[in-house]
Amino acid sequence: MLYSSKNFRLFFKPLDKNILLISISKKNFRRAVDRNKIKRRVREIFRVSCLGDRIGGMVVFSVFKPFRELSYPNAVLEIESAVGLFVNRKEK
Repeated sequence: MLYSSKNFRLFFKPLDKNILLISISKKNFRRAVDRNKIKRRVREIFRVSCLGDRIGGMVVFSVFKPFRELSYPNAVLEIESAVGLFVNRKEK
């Protein structure tokens, strides 16, 4: 399954294990500091919101350039709504 927005793209594959992979292009974020900061932010959102436990599978999170301008609360809302779509589809 796939979710795409202007800020990020999520790929989902149902598995027995919960796996989060984060992909950030050097083309969009030249400095390693910026890439690591975004990775920490995404991991923290998944950890605090318990999204990894709810999804039940492998998620590949690919970040685009506009994600940098998102505030933390807006990023949380957008990521939660995207993951919610996968959870709702899986339950049907």
